[in-house]
Order: sequence, then C-alpha cells, then structure tokens
Amino acid sequence: MSGTLGKTLRNVLFVGTGVKRLFDSRPIHAQLVVTDECNLSCAYCHEYTHGAPLVPFDVLAARVDALARLGAFTYDLLGGEPLLHPRIVDVVRHIKHRRRGANLVTVITNAFKLTPELVDGFNDAGLDCMQVSVDTIEPTSELPKSLKSVLPRLALLAARARFQVKIQTVLTDESWRRYGEFRALLAPFDFEFGFSLLHDGEGRIAIHGRHFAELLRRHELFPGMAFFRRHAAEMLVGDFSRPWKCLGGYKYLYVNAGGRAQYCSQVAGAREDVTRLTLDDLRAADVHKRCEAGCALGCVRTVSHALASPLASLRTSIEILADVSRPRPVPSVLPPPPA
Repeated sequence: MSGTLGKTLRNVLFVGTGVKRLFDSRPIHAQLVVTDECNLSCAYCHEYTHGAPLVPFDVLAARVDALARLGAFTYDLLGGEPLLHPRIVDVVRHIKHRRRGANLVTVITNAFKLTPELVDGFNDAGLDCMQVSVDTIEPTSELPKSLKSVLPRLALLAARARFQVKIQTVLTDESWRRYGEFRALLAPFDFEFGFSLLHDGEGRIAIHGRHFAELLRRHELFPGMAFFRRHAAEMLVGDFSRPWKCLGGYKYLYVNAGGRAQYCSQVAGAREDVTRLTLDDLRAADVHKRCEAGCALGCVRTVSHALASPLASLRTSIEILADVSRPRPVPSVLPPPPA
C-alpha cells in the first residue's frame, strides 16, 4: 500500500502500538550497534573501539527480526559510527519492512562519511530521522565533531534529505560558551535541535552548573526532554533526589555489537543474546537499578519517564509522527562556512 492512504494507516498503526506498549510487557525502543568502529576519537565518548569489526548484515537482520518479535517499534542505529557500515541503508530498509513500515528509524551519526548517494539511499529506504552529533563551531583535539567540519554535509542534508534532521550537542563548557553563535549559524536550516548531558563511564552526569540549565531554557531545549526535563534541570545543579524507575532492559533495549541486550550503553546487566531474549527476561528487568541516581542517559530516561505519563506519551508520539512526515523545505540562503 502506498500514497497518502498507506501513510495514514501506518501512522494509525504506529500510534496504536504505542498505546499498547504503555500497558503491556513488550519493549518500546531499541538501540542497535552496527559497529564499534569509529572514524573519530571524542574525549568524552566511551562507545567506540578502533579496529573493531563490522557486524555482518545477516547478523544485524536477525537481531532486528528478534527485536520486532519482542515488540520494539522505534529504533536507533548507532556505533561507533554507523555510516562506516557498507550496508547501513539495507539495515534501515530491513527495519522498515517490519510491521508494514509502522515503525520509526533513526541513524545517529557524526556525518563525516555522508555522501549524496547515502542520502538518496536513506530516502529510498524510508529513514525517518538522522541525528547528527555536532558539539562545537571549530574542532578541537577533544571535540572533533564541529560545525566547521560538517557544514557541507548539513547543507547536503538540507537540500536532499526527505527525512527529519536533528542536531544533537553534548553539553560541555566549550559548547556552552558559543552555543548562541552555533545556533545562529544554523538558523537557515529546517533542523531540530537537542542536547545530551555529558556523562561518565557509568552513565552519571559529569557537568554541573546553573549556567547550563539557563542555556537550555534560553534556547527552549528542555521541551525536547519531554518526560524528564525537571530531573535534568535538578541534576545540573547537583540535586539527584527526585525518584524515578529505570526501565532499561525492559521497555528500552541496548543491543551491543556482540548481540547482547544491555540495560543501556554503560551498564550491561546480566542479559541474553537478543535472539534468545524472551518476554520473561524483559519482565525480570522491570526493577530499580543501583545507577538511577544521577543517570544522564537521555535515551533510557526518555522511555522510562514516558511510561509514567501515558497521556503525554501519546501526545508526543503524535507530534513526532507529524514532524517526521512533513515536507522539508530547502533553505533559500545557506550559511557561510564558520570563519
């Protein structure tokens, strides 16, 4: 089924599945690592291994099938750097062939390897969103993911992509210092913006200060954290007292390059290979975790907090669908390269 009717039916099925997941024991979201290899070495990153092998496509397809059987219907493809995988477009296409396309797929990338052919391939495969990690205006030895480095790729996305593009920035002292200028340079683009809280190797927040919270309020970035903005604002000033329950390993799954379904990218938990995971295994992970206080991992926190706010979660699902489905205008004036 194609055209407007097909899209409408897929959207109805997507929202209906989201409603069911609020009350059943099946997962909502899965992050799937396609390789631990990366072309960069960011100082804060704990999620890459230079020289790591690519996960074969057939293995990735089997993991997608297992996740779909369990009930996952929103996916992130990540690494390492996922664009290093020669069949990353095929992985997207395989996911979109599941559930009659009533799912949502995001590729999380630094965009250094992006080409026109890849953008066209993602368009054809049905990619819903590309999240591009950009932390600074100019590269540094610790923060190579800069606007100066990827601006031509962002212009390519603005001109060619039929999917949503989101610019994600890790909050650091450097990104805080020039974020206003950073946003001004990207103003001509029809992009979404978000942020990640800098965390340590155990996933706990690694930055503190009211100036960070004020920056997020000033640029209206807290609404992007629809379900845990209050927690984030409090953590930024050192208050970890607000309780919450982590649903990592239950409603949210992180599948590492070896195929094991972890609680999150930083905490493994005692998990099975995803192809052998059962609903009983998922339900067993529906417990409080020792690492909840100070957790800065937005992916697992978003899913966990969404389950505590069913009506807000439904509203957000509809808003996300509307945004990823709308046509993307080409900017009339492209920004000049950073000086």
